[in-house]
Amino acid sequence: MDKKLSPWSKEVKKAMLDRDMDTNDVAAALHYTRQYVSTVINGGRYYRDAVVRISQMFDIEVPEEGTTLAKTKQSCRSHNDGSKTKNRGCLYG
Repeated sequence: MDKKLSPWSKEVKKAMLDRDMDTNDVAAALHYTRQYVSTVINGGRYYRDAVVRISQMFDIEVPEEGTTLAKTKQSCRSHNDGSKTKNRGCLYG
């Protein structure tokens, strides 16, 4: 299942790239595990304290609660007759 990153997640990832950092570096600086940091940055879970600390680390505006969660991308839906409905991001014509 594909996920669409939130604007906050994208901004954090860009800031990490600009500073040549990875999730291990962020985790070490904030005394979190790499898995915890990855889950928060990728929008798997919302933990207010972690979002605030990561935002402060990269001088990014702290987002509203829950807006950092990843959204599921829409995909093509098959119908009983075998036809496909084209949704955003669908590879079928």
